[in-house]
Amino acid sequence: MGDMRIFAASLAVAIMSALLPPAAYAQQDRKGPPTARTEAEQKNDTAIDQAYRQTLKHTDGKPKPANADPWQSIRPADGDTTKR
Repeated sequence: MGDMRIFAASLAVAIMSALLPPAAYAQQDRKGPPTARTEAEQKNDTAIDQAYRQTLKHTDGKPKPANADPWQSIRPADGDTTKR
């Protein structure tokens, strides 16, 4: 009976110690303050931003109505009684 208690206690300690390290590792992933971006990265960011703004100019900027039906062109007409 005493050996069983020791085994159960050691098993509980082993399980608890197995569950604790992931929490500690999650805290280690912190990186310091953000590093300065290189000139090439800044130019790439500028190009992406300009492309985004150009795309916005080509959209109408109006929201679609709430009752817009995206399946309108796929659904059969109301009078169509074909069975599937």
